[in-house]
Amino acid sequence: MRIAGACGIASAFVAVCLESLAIYYSPVTFSFTQNWLIDLGGMSHTAFFNVARPEVSSPTTILLCLSGLIVAGILGIVFAIGLFYQGGSPLWRLGATFAIMGTAALCAMGIFPEPAGAVHIVVAYAFGLLVPTAMLLIGGALVPPEKWSGGFSITLGIVALAGTSMMSYGRSIPEFVLLFAVALWAIAFGVRMLRSG
Repeated sequence: MRIAGACGIASAFVAVCLESLAIYYSPVTFSFTQNWLIDLGGMSHTAFFNVARPEVSSPTTILLCLSGLIVAGILGIVFAIGLFYQGGSPLWRLGATFAIMGTAALCAMGIFPEPAGAVHIVVAYAFGLLVPTAMLLIGGALVPPEKWSGGFSITLGIVALAGTSMMSYGRSIPEFVLLFAVALWAIAFGVRMLRSG
C-alpha cells in the first residue's frame, strides 16, 4: 500500500515536471492558447484536421513529453491498483477500476502521440474522462464516512471534467487544469495511502 501511495505522488510530480521541462526546452515559444501539450511530443497537422499552430517539438521535447506520459502512466497504474485494494465498497472499487483504465490511457498517450492520429485522440479523451470519473466515484464512496476527503475528491473531479470538456478549443490551458487537478488528487490520495499503509 505504501509503494502504491508513493507511486501516486511520484506520478503527479513526473507528469508535471517533465511536461514543464518540455515547454521550457521548446525550440520556439510554446503558446498556451494555440498549442496542445502533446504538440511537444511530435506534431502532426493531419491529426487535428490541419489546425494552424506554432511548431514547438524537437528531439528533446519529444523525449521529455512522451517519456513523462509513459512513466507517469505506469506509476499511476500501480497507484490505481493500490486504490482498488484499499477500498471495500463497490463504488470505491468501480472508481479504482476507472482509475486503472484512465492511467493506462495516460501511458498510451505517450506510446501513441499526435502523429498516431485518431488513436491518440481516443486515448487522450479516455484519460480525460476515466480518471475524473474515478475521482467522482471514489469521492462519492467517501462522503458518508469522510466528508472532507470525499468532497475534496468530488470537487477536483468536477474541475478535471471541466478541463476535459474544453480541451478541443481551449488548447493547453484546460489541459493544465485537468493535469493539475489529477496531480493534486493523486498526491492527496497517495499521502492518504502512505499513512494507512
